[in-house]
Amino acid sequence: MIFLAGCGSRYPLNIPEEQWVLMTPEQQFDARAQQAALDQAAHERRLAEARAREAQALERAAELEQRRRDASYGERVQCIIDPAEAYIRGRWEEVRPVAMDLVTGFQDEITVNDRRGRSSISLFARFDGQVVSVCRRSMGAHRPQDCAEIVATRNQFQRGVTQRIEQDRLIKGRMYCDLVPESSSVKPRRVR
Repeated sequence: MIFLAGCGSRYPLNIPEEQWVLMTPEQQFDARAQQAALDQAAHERRLAEARAREAQALERAAELEQRRRDASYGERVQCIIDPAEAYIRGRWEEVRPVAMDLVTGFQDEITVNDRRGRSSISLFARFDGQVVSVCRRSMGAHRPQDCAEIVATRNQFQRGVTQRIEQDRLIKGRMYCDLVPESSSVKPRRVR
């Protein structure tokens, strides 16, 4: 009995112990049944929320792929960060090469894995036509000091541009970016 009291036992519906011991077995059974129903409803709500998030992610991925296919020349850039280090678990770790395929108007969440494949972090990347940003937070929540950026003109991106990036406690390395070739961005024309 001392063990149970020492663990701070919890009764259904957050009923205090003083009240619980005064309840009849039928009342205790009803309280347990009500708690089980509440727990089941909460579990079902979490499952529904997870399914909705998954459906939203699939919809967003399909929308991004369509936008990539429909992008005009200059609206889509591909980048590689290699060699690279990322700030993972409180220290700089060498990471596998990071590849990005970005289109203006869309943010892409990228996963950066350490060389051993034991740890990873998620970063958020975007392209606005002249700036490729790799940020610690998503687009609406980022601050300039949260992002490593490569800035170039359209002509530079067309030829391919390499710049060293370094952002405190985020990522550092060499990033190469160039525009997706025109033939990859142009939709086939219909013949009438």
